[in-house]
Amino acid sequence: MSRRGGGRQNYIDWLRNLGILFLFPYHTARVFNDDASFYVKGEVNTFSTVLVQLSYWFMPLLFLLAGSASFHALKRRSAGRYVSERVSRLLVPLLFGMLVVVPPQAYYALRFHRGYEGSYADFLWRYFTDFSDWSEYAGGISPAHLWFILFLFLISAALVQPMLFLARRGYTPRWLRRPLPALLPVALLTALSYLPEVGGKNIFVFAAYFMLGFLIATDDSIMDMVERWRPLFLALAVCGAAGVLLLGGQESLPATAVRDLACWTALLAMLGYGRRYLNGGSKAVAYCNEAAFPLYVLHQTFLVAAGFYVLRRDDAGPLPYVLIMTVSFALSLITYEIVRRWGLTRFVLGLGRRKPSTVVGSGSAGGAARPS
Repeated sequence: MSRRGGGRQNYIDWLRNLGILFLFPYHTARVFNDDASFYVKGEVNTFSTVLVQLSYWFMPLLFLLAGSASFHALKRRSAGRYVSERVSRLLVPLLFGMLVVVPPQAYYALRFHRGYEGSYADFLWRYFTDFSDWSEYAGGISPAHLWFILFLFLISAALVQPMLFLARRGYTPRWLRRPLPALLPVALLTALSYLPEVGGKNIFVFAAYFMLGFLIATDDSIMDMVERWRPLFLALAVCGAAGVLLLGGQESLPATAVRDLACWTALLAMLGYGRRYLNGGSKAVAYCNEAAFPLYVLHQTFLVAAGFYVLRRDDAGPLPYVLIMTVSFALSLITYEIVRRWGLTRFVLGLGRRKPSTVVGSGSAGGAARPS
């Protein structure tokens, strides 16, 4: 007998927090992978190139978990309250980030790639008044990594009424309760990938992952199936990853389908193994539940700044990689520890009022608005 959308469980928080922590090795790898585009670049190495190539699951996971969190949020909220919370938890940090957090990334990019020698004040005047070049890696104005927050707000607002309608009707997709039909979304994801992109990113694909996360959360029997068949999904994900590496960066229909299959089955495997082994509570996961969103907003500025100075001394080998990753993580964590203590800084980073204690996996309003 199916259980209709049980309580939010701790593995959702675990997966989201681990996904946020993955930002640091992933974006550090962007400094050293074989793609020429990034704020600062070191000598290319195979490890970083492969890590980036196999990280296709990363952002879809965050959208998927955000969709799941939205199901639990809408069980206790009206559409108006849900959207209002998204404004304060997403749009306010987005605006703050674009005005304060992002510009230093463009400043260091301009210095690194074009030898800019002007002051930061002069740069800011140029940055906020020149709309001729939206190339974020060359010093142009851009939302940078905060595109995720913008997409998440737009998707949440656009889908709130359909989600609320489905939640109130108690709808659950029965086809998701069986392993083979659960692979059908691959065809949809592949088709959506050919729709127009916004800034090089496909909002329709991410909206599909968001909605799939919502649908998975509607019935515990779906997750029962995912947990039971997790070895199958893991095997398919591993085979898909091998296919992605073999096909390289091809944009053909078969290559796109292989990548979508690899991504979707990887997400199902993560959900299955997460539900199986990551449902315990701990002080660490409780701490990360609040820290995750500020770390997402702050991390890339510290990473680019650390990369700029580290690469001036050493741009190859494991040492600069480790230094950039650890320094950016430490600075992000220290900054979070500072800003979380004041009401204004909590507000601009989407944290809301400070609570006496944090309940792990409680599915609070913040949970649906975090980058997961």
